[in-house]
Amino acid sequence: MLQRLIAAAISAGIIILIVPVVGLLIDFITEEIAKSLAKGVGVSVAIFIMDYLTFIGTIHHELSHALYALITGAKVTKVEVFKPTGNRLGCVEFKPRGNWITKSLQYTFSAVAPTVQGFVSEVLLYKLFTYLQGPLWLKIVIGYVMASIFIHMTMSSADVKAAWKGLPFVALLILVICFAFGVDLLSVFQGFFASTGVA
Repeated sequence: MLQRLIAAAISAGIIILIVPVVGLLIDFITEEIAKSLAKGVGVSVAIFIMDYLTFIGTIHHELSHALYALITGAKVTKVEVFKPTGNRLGCVEFKPRGNWITKSLQYTFSAVAPTVQGFVSEVLLYKLFTYLQGPLWLKIVIGYVMASIFIHMTMSSADVKAAWKGLPFVALLILVICFAFGVDLLSVFQGFFASTGVA
């Protein structure tokens, strides 16, 4: 029982950390891409490519926030899927509703939505790209959409702060689920690395 609880706690910790870490990592990667573009083609062209040419990614980002807020019961009061203003390309505002449990879910899930939904969308698009027997132009379009979503599936520092608001309950919920289903991600990772010869 204790061993199962420890495994569940470690697994819950991994799950809780992986989303913001991936979101912030993608944010860092896109910043580096933008800097490299700025050096090569100039700041104006880099901004155009990263912000305007990839507008589909911004739309996906903002709709992810709105969708996850709605699913968890929040009242979405404002959605701007693509309205560049200063450093902001779009925004979603919502009013959390219900008790502290539902509000916790609304804060956390809406904050991590672009990264989580971005991952889901990328997997689906990759499968479509891989199995599609259509013309080359269609594969190019899918590749463009995938790149656009990737660039914008980041978590800003504001998103991370919002996620922390609901984290205590969400962490407890993940722990309970991991314990109930006997999730042991550490063993899974160890098995994976052992099979690949990394460890």
